[in-house]
Amino acid sequence: MRRLAVLIPCMLWAVAAHASPWTLNQGEVVVGTALDHQYADSEFFERGSSRSFPLEGEYEATNYRLGVRLGLTSRDELELSLPFRQVSYEARSVVLLPQGADAAIDAFDYYQENVIELSRQRSGVGDLELAARHAWTKQAFALASELRLKTPTGYDAPSGTFGDQPRTTEEFLDDPGRFVVPENVEDDVTLGDGQLDVSASLLAGYAAPGGTFLRADAGYVLRLGGAGDQVVSTLKVGQAFGRRFLLYIDGRSTLSVQSGRVIGISVAADDPRLPPEDYAGLDNLVLRELRLERDAVEAGGGVLVRLRPHVELHAGYLHTLWGRNTALIQTVYTGVSVRTEL
Repeated sequence: MRRLAVLIPCMLWAVAAHASPWTLNQGEVVVGTALDHQYADSEFFERGSSRSFPLEGEYEATNYRLGVRLGLTSRDELELSLPFRQVSYEARSVVLLPQGADAAIDAFDYYQENVIELSRQRSGVGDLELAARHAWTKQAFALASELRLKTPTGYDAPSGTFGDQPRTTEEFLDDPGRFVVPENVEDDVTLGDGQLDVSASLLAGYAAPGGTFLRADAGYVLRLGGAGDQVVSTLKVGQAFGRRFLLYIDGRSTLSVQSGRVIGISVAADDPRLPPEDYAGLDNLVLRELRLERDAVEAGGGVLVRLRPHVELHAGYLHTLWGRNTALIQTVYTGVSVRTEL
């Protein structure tokens, strides 16, 4: 049991922002920092396989998260985490509407004034998260329940390519000149979904005497502000090697069970390989009503290294296998956590 007492906290303490069925003891505190970098050049629509972003588009995000967990009693703990994010999307410029025959300005000035720049960058504080957990058992088999609150911090919420108007493809096609102007470009490069989430989860785990480790979580996310509710789950399987190393594989799913509200029209490409000049006159465009909902199935793995008795390093990789209304994201992350007592 002494070996288990060393191995289990290895996964528990590595990243303070991650939930665990093995809650902290009374008076224990874990402070953790985590840094991840995300990259994508493809996306998933409502159905089908992934497609490249049009106009050689590339998405990148860097997230720095600070988290703290506090053991209130031998079975109850609180967690607070706050991310600082920098998000960018880079793509080639394009002119979508051709100049009319009765235009009052020459062609050069017209195209200069109607160039659509889809590249965007945002930075700032993301969603604040607060969680409370209660452990029902903390032995080799652990079981805990969790209540989590995620709230935005005042950043701009996502919208369609040209803002939150129009709301339908018919409205867009009736008067494209009203919407397809450079000053209307918004897109969904944002620090979060801009709405409140309340989730309830059940967290379970088992650690075998030989160092094999299993984690399974399942929960329901009540998403307010018109977003579609979700069912979420996580599965982790790991193996410890001595008292310093633990390797694991990781699978996660996020599935919407309701339709979210329409937040605008998303403009994509029928053939994303075509150059910008082939988009003139709204040719090669795919118009989609963008809803505040997403699905994703992700898989990856990582390693935990105990640097000192109360200091641990966490590094890993996560890849989107399938999704809906989301990018095909590759994530590399690392973090350090320190455990102490009050």
